[in-house]
Amino acid sequence: MAEKAHELTVSLSLNAQTTLDQIWVWNAEHYGVDHADRYMAFLQAATDKLATEYRSGKPVPTRPAFSYIVIRRRRKGHGHLAVYEVVGDVVHVLDYFHTAQDWQTRIAEEER
Repeated sequence: MAEKAHELTVSLSLNAQTTLDQIWVWNAEHYGVDHADRYMAFLQAATDKLATEYRSGKPVPTRPAFSYIVIRRRRKGHGHLAVYEVVGDVVHVLDYFHTAQDWQTRIAEEER
């Protein structure tokens, strides 16, 4: 029987919160406020799952201490990634990136 993951606290960095705000604004401008609110709830629910599913992320190749999850409504198509690190009992969500972005280069550049 698999051991149940210990529940951690999920926290958002200032960058992550700012990015979520920008995602909401973009969605509100392109699809309307109701859509933006639903998409934010969807992203938040997926992020909240990291409290127990933090081991499900894949390592960021250029930053092995970081992990990421892909958050999509449908199996195909675009969505967002949440990049995070686990420190002690906290999952720190560092930022969100659109799946079409070159997020790995941005993460690598932040290392410098």
